[in-house]
Formats: sequence, C-alpha cells, structure tokens
Amino acid sequence: MNPYDFAHIDWSKPPKRHKPVWHHHLIETGKRLFSGSMEVDVYAETPIFIANSGVVPTDPKRPAQSMQNRQGDYIIPGSSLKGVLRSLVETLGNGCMTLFDGDYESHRVHYRDRVPQAFRHCSDSTNLCIACRAFGMLNRGDIFLGKINIGDAVSYPGRAYQYEAIYTAVLVEPKPRHEAFYLDEKRQYIAGRKFYFHHTGDDLLTERQLRYFGRNQEPANRYIQPLDRESSFHFRIDFTNLEADEFGALLLAVALEDEMRHKIGYGKPMGLGSVQFAPTSITLVDYAARYTSYAKPGEKGGKTTWQGDPMWNEVLFEQTDNFIETDLSRLAMDDLRRIWRWPPDPDADYYYPSKRDWFDTPASQGKRIADTWDVP
Repeated sequence: MNPYDFAHIDWSKPPKRHKPVWHHHLIETGKRLFSGSMEVDVYAETPIFIANSGVVPTDPKRPAQSMQNRQGDYIIPGSSLKGVLRSLVETLGNGCMTLFDGDYESHRVHYRDRVPQAFRHCSDSTNLCIACRAFGMLNRGDIFLGKINIGDAVSYPGRAYQYEAIYTAVLVEPKPRHEAFYLDEKRQYIAGRKFYFHHTGDDLLTERQLRYFGRNQEPANRYIQPLDRESSFHFRIDFTNLEADEFGALLLAVALEDEMRHKIGYGKPMGLGSVQFAPTSITLVDYAARYTSYAKPGEKGGKTTWQGDPMWNEVLFEQTDNFIETDLSRLAMDDLRRIWRWPPDPDADYYYPSKRDWFDTPASQGKRIADTWDVP
C-alpha cells in the first residue's frame, strides 16, 4: 500500500475569513477570547528521527544523530511542532492552502489552476482564515503575527532511548505527474492534503540493502540513529486572544481522538515518527478579572489551571465539541481518522511501488492510491 494518502477538501465550503482579533485587544466586545498556555507530553510510538535543521545525513559510515540542544537534551524543535499543528488546523478547519504554490518537479507539473481562488493563501491581514488568524500570515509584505507560540519539545531526563543505527529506505521524490494520485476522481481539483499512514517500520534496512546512484555512486539511503519507542518529551504552547473556533481547532489538533496519532520528523514513509501528544494541563487567563479583581498575596487573579479529568471535561471536550459542531471539516476528519488510525492496520504493508517506472506503465495509468494495496 502506498505510504501516504490525502485528506479530501470540501470545495463547496471555502475558508471562513474575517478580521482577526489583534494581540493587544485583551477584551473583545461580544466575543470570549482565550489566552493562556497548555503543557503537552509527547510519547514515541515508533522510532523517531529529528534531523538537524538544514542538514541532510549523507555519511554512509557514521550515523546521523537526532537533534539536541546545547544542554545535550534531545529535542523536537518548536518550529516542527508548529508546522504539524498548523497543518492540522488548516485541514480540520478548512483553512486556506498556505504552502501550496501549484508547481512541482522543477516547475514541469502545474496544479495551480486545480485550486479554486477562494482556497488560496490568505493575502489580506484584515480578512483571514482560521489558520492564518491563529498562526499568522505573511504575504507580499502584509503581515499578521500569529497568536500561538510553541516551544521546543525537550526529552525527559533518562527517557530518550537510542534505537539501533539504520539505513533509511530510498525516500523517493513525489510523483505529482501521476494525476490519479494527486488529483481527485474527476481530475478537477487537487486530491487534498497529504498525510502518511502509521506503520510499525519492522522492515528497517541493513547495510546490505544499500542502493547507489549517479556517476559517483552516491548512497541513495541515509544512515541515521533514531530514538526508540517510549522516548518521551514535553513542550508548552502559549496562546493569546484566540477566538472560540481558533481555540477549539488548536485543542483538537493537539488531542485528536483516542485512536489517532500524529506523525512527525524524518522517514515518515518508512514508518518512523508516530507519536502521541498528551495534554497534561491547561491554564487560562481572564484578563478582565486579572486586572479588576482582588487577589490574595502571592496569587494572581483571573488565572485558572486545569489538570486531569477537569481539564478534559471542562475545557478540552467542551471546546472541541463546539468546534466539531460548527466548524469541523468532516470530510477531512474522516480521511485523517483513516490515515492516522492507531494501532495501524495489521494487514497493511506500506511501501512505495518498487518498480522503477510503475507510475508510467500503461497498466498503472489511472490507478488511484487504493489500487496500490498489493503492488509488487
């Protein structure tokens, strides 16, 4: 089975755009705003590898190590976490196509006209979709700073475990020219947003399976040493002046559902990077009460922290249920629930079709991702 699929976009419902609530408006007439922070644990369900920014592992004799901070702790950078969560808010909240430019394979494949104008990247800071209102927007000099800040996820002391050094599979480039994968059934619009299936990655490679390419016989595999299952991290999300739909979308993007997991890091097609995000506490600040009510010495008025069942029942479930009822893209959620199901389908074997020119053979013309279940 192909290692990725697409979460469909409901083209009948363009992104809901309106003027954002700015950072300095601590109170907005007629709207409840959410400010505060959320603490989140991260648990590795499969080996994970977070490459150093801008560094591609190329040494076939010395395994590249996962990213560490100056203190020697293993980390998942906040920028990576933010990218995952923003993509989810765009997907679940039917936001704009922030990163889509329509050009692939050195500009030889063009799909810009396969995205309706109403779904393209927000271009006016006074009229933004849910994702751009929450995470920010930059377009040709017009800027809206995001209202969500995410710190690095830092490994817990003694709870970052080394996996054996492995060679990755040959992680091939996307093949957008295969329209049956990248466009919808009618070839009218793009297929949606790409997500990778979870799988256990039990067939990780050995040195004997190395592949080489080019005149200089460069290795096509990468030699890495991931962190093992059960490695755990912790990070914090700070947010300011989120509207109800933005807050609900953020909470759902973090918590998902019990039988779903996130994907992050390097080597997602070969089974790396399946993790669980587990919120541990949520603190909300009511600025109206904070600056007008009396607090005892040593206390801060208007600030409430929830943990355990009260956190889930009084904040998470209440806010995500409201978002699901009014703003969730159910079409996308159905697909994401299928792709990110956990535990993975035990009968599925995920891999890219192994025939070099499978995408271009006559027998494969028109085949969709579901048709790759038993491709050799």
